[in-house]
Amino acid sequence: MTNQSGNLLARNGTFRNFLAASSISLLGNNIFDIAIPLYIVQKSPDPLLLSWANIALTLPFFLMAPLTGFTVDNFNKRRVMLASDIGQILCLLFLLLYDRYGSGQFALILMVIFTAKTLMITFETVTTFQLVPALVSEHDLNEANSWFLSSQRLIQILGPLTAGLLMSVSGIRSCVIVNMLSFLATLFFVLRLKNLNELIEGSDLKSPARKMTVGGVIDSFIDSIKYVWTSPLFKPFILMMFVWNLSSLVPNTPSIVYYFTIEKRLSSTEYGAIASMFGLVGILGFLWSGKLYQKLFFYRPFVYGALFFATTGALSIIFFNQPYILAVVFALSRIGSSIVTMGTFFLRQTHIPKSKMGGINAALRMFFMSSAPISALLQGFLIKAFNVRISFAVGAVFLWLTVWYSKKVAVAYMGVIPKRQTANKAA
Repeated sequence: MTNQSGNLLARNGTFRNFLAASSISLLGNNIFDIAIPLYIVQKSPDPLLLSWANIALTLPFFLMAPLTGFTVDNFNKRRVMLASDIGQILCLLFLLLYDRYGSGQFALILMVIFTAKTLMITFETVTTFQLVPALVSEHDLNEANSWFLSSQRLIQILGPLTAGLLMSVSGIRSCVIVNMLSFLATLFFVLRLKNLNELIEGSDLKSPARKMTVGGVIDSFIDSIKYVWTSPLFKPFILMMFVWNLSSLVPNTPSIVYYFTIEKRLSSTEYGAIASMFGLVGILGFLWSGKLYQKLFFYRPFVYGALFFATTGALSIIFFNQPYILAVVFALSRIGSSIVTMGTFFLRQTHIPKSKMGGINAALRMFFMSSAPISALLQGFLIKAFNVRISFAVGAVFLWLTVWYSKKVAVAYMGVIPKRQTANKAA
């Protein structure tokens, strides 16, 4: 029987090793995600080109959802993780060589970014929504999520600082190399954990992999779409996340990058420092969120967290002409964002059948991440036709719509949980 006393990291060595390995790998990914828009800005000040770079980073969540979901649900999880890691390394190696010897055209670079991001999503789906719940007991899931999401926020402090510094000193190539090296950590973890697939499946028996066919992928994905769209819980959740991702007032959107680097002429290092501040403040939300959800259950932390990030995000626009004050006020919104994000992770980890975890999470992300490419194009148009202030104002409207839908999600959540669990929490 697992010892339930003491710190989770002290008594669960496997989760501790996973957290360390995934943090190193995610740090490399964060450096890459920050570096790509800065790289595009260095090449051209055109906001539409910046939008296309953002689309390459976000479109895989929508376009490749049927393939990633089917793969995660129906193939050996350990092999999927290994193939995803190795595939990302090969994509980045190609990008490195192309930047060194290529013609400088952006189309092929965007295709490589798209492919690398697809593999990252596949890997992330296994780790976040299948591996974390498999490595800890349900009793420890809130604490495990707090550690995992706090490590992500810590990465969002170190990643932008590192990316900004590297871009200022040595350019995109060093950022790509650092990202490639970071994958060695998760490769080492997966290679060492021989029974990883059995841990996730919850059985010592090896589950047979289904043959991948076009019909099988489509049928599996249609089944997942029907599940989430007919769910009283996940339908409002989709709409909430869709409008949230439409907002320009989210870190590293085209509007945020354009405002600080083009409009206010901050250097890559200065922008990296500001983006790191967003992560630094955001980690406070994750540190508080575990206790908030335990003491107040779900409704109040979830809804009030959304209300907080919408209020502070909208208020930041008042300081449009003072970029550093705007950055500080906007950073405060990350506290509420972190609290809401914790709620979305717990919801997706505990209310989806294990056998459908990959497909349903892929369908969910397809719905609400489909707004990210739309948002990128909308922001590029608004900046080019009007100005970045207008783009921020439209983003604030979407944040307030997110608050409205968060109430619907919280009400639906309270309606689908077992009544006994509600009574225990209230007591």
